[in-house]
Amino acid sequence: MNKIILKKIIALDKKQTEGGWFLVTVLVITLFLTTLGLAIMAFATTNYQVSRQQLYIQNAQLTAEAGIEQTIAQLNQNSSFAGYPSATEFFDNSTQGYGAFTTTIASMSGNPNGKVITSTGKVYNYNDTTQLMASYAVQVTTVGTSASGYSVITGPGGLILSGSGAVTNSTLYVNGYINMSGGSSIGTQSSPSTVYVADDWCPQGSNPGSTFPSVCSSSVQPITLGYSTYIYGSVCATNQTSKGPNGNEIQPGNGGQGLEVGCTANPISPPYYDWQTQESSVTTVASGTSGQYACSGSGTVTIPANTELTGSNITWGNSCNYDILGNVYIPGNLTINGASQVSVSNSLGSTMPVVLVGGTINVDGSATILENSDKTGIDFISIDSNAPCDSSCTSITGTDLYNTMTFQTVKVGGAAQVQGSIFDAYWGEVTLDGSGIIGGAAGQTINMSGAGTITFGTELDSGSTTWTITSYEPIAQ
Repeated sequence: MNKIILKKIIALDKKQTEGGWFLVTVLVITLFLTTLGLAIMAFATTNYQVSRQQLYIQNAQLTAEAGIEQTIAQLNQNSSFAGYPSATEFFDNSTQGYGAFTTTIASMSGNPNGKVITSTGKVYNYNDTTQLMASYAVQVTTVGTSASGYSVITGPGGLILSGSGAVTNSTLYVNGYINMSGGSSIGTQSSPSTVYVADDWCPQGSNPGSTFPSVCSSSVQPITLGYSTYIYGSVCATNQTSKGPNGNEIQPGNGGQGLEVGCTANPISPPYYDWQTQESSVTTVASGTSGQYACSGSGTVTIPANTELTGSNITWGNSCNYDILGNVYIPGNLTINGASQVSVSNSLGSTMPVVLVGGTINVDGSATILENSDKTGIDFISIDSNAPCDSSCTSITGTDLYNTMTFQTVKVGGAAQVQGSIFDAYWGEVTLDGSGIIGGAAGQTINMSGAGTITFGTELDSGSTTWTITSYEPIAQ
């Protein structure tokens, strides 16, 4: 009996011992798994933080590079642009945080045509711009190439030729398109012209939106010719394959290349002018409709430099002579007509004075604008527009530009002799509907009609320099 009881006790003790070892084993495994899980969690957290920080650094780099792109875009509009000294937002969202850049521009040592651009991109925590997450700086060197000279430069509104008007002795740059009808022509067989057309006038339609102007797709050809129209010369037109309805309306002429199929004409900036500086430089303000700077009948009026002539509608007409000694600002409209004569003072030498007009410019009748002894004429600029900002606009794009590009702000008609002088519709349309000689024309649109031949004789600079990156270097932060 005792043996049986002893055996049961030994069996029970063995089971308890085995159960104890099992419990210890479970505790050890649990502790191991917990430690392993904590290690994995710590590794994942560290890896996430590293990945997140790397993402912030990448976004900071993108922000700095965006600053470079924006700065070069501004330089290509105005070579005097000084950079973005204040933080300029690039993005602001819960995924990327808040990104902003600043840029500086310095002259390149030993290269007067070079600039050094330094851009710093910074990314902050979303909704907390005091918590800097990453910073990245980039430095690039750029070299500027001056724009070529043209006698005609248009914006996206293009060049419209109708009637039997002819354009000769000129190099033309058309950012938009050319539409020719009637018996119009560009160049002659013996004196061909050079024509560039960038096809930069899309999207089309009355409400093109914020992306206007953009270069059109290959399905849009920028030159439309009628059966009796001709272009003689070398023609580089983006997306153009047609030579006209008969296949021979674009001809090389004597020494030209004809249509250069496959040639791309990149859009260029129209002539830039800092009209705000001219306005702020005015030293004399007087009436342009009465007093010493107005004329009725005949006589001579001398207008000194940096003069502002007030009056909603100023007319230089009759048989009066107007001697221009420097820049003139007219906030209203300017009409030059009758047998009036406007001349540039010999004291200016080769410095071309600017007659800046806030309204419209109208030259008609038999008015003449005479160069001085250095063959220097006048640059007439209208900054009028039908955009909401009117004549105070510093930038117009999108649908507003589409609407104002055919708003006539400059008109030269009759048989006006204005050789050496330039007419610039900064935001609108230049209309040339007579015959005669004109120095150069620039506008968002240039519309030529009538039965005369317009001869151009002055090269225009686009007012900009094309800046190209020659080196790229990240800067340690």
